[in-house]
Amino acid sequence: MSVSIANTNTYAELTREGFVIVDFYSTTCVPCKMLSRILEDLTLDYPFLNIVKVNVTDDPKLGADNHIEAVPTVKFLKDGEELETVVGLMDEDEIIEKISEYYYG
Repeated sequence: MSVSIANTNTYAELTREGFVIVDFYSTTCVPCKMLSRILEDLTLDYPFLNIVKVNVTDDPKLGADNHIEAVPTVKFLKDGEELETVVGLMDEDEIIEKISEYYYG
């Protein structure tokens, strides 16, 4: 299980290799808290998941650099390349579908 908190200084390193799910969130966002719980639960079933969390309230520059206009926003990356961006709350099945498509596909 790998859940990391990124900031401007660590983001590139944390997202450079492998399949990474990046969760852009704000501490005051209720859907963000729901998504966070879903992602944490998924790490139990998918221990290989690498999840990087970015608090755009604490690090607005990193949010701006990644064109985050609303939270939650989830980016799916592989070896540093963006595969897809989803804005809004995703349910567990939607995330599992993306994992199947991008990690196994």
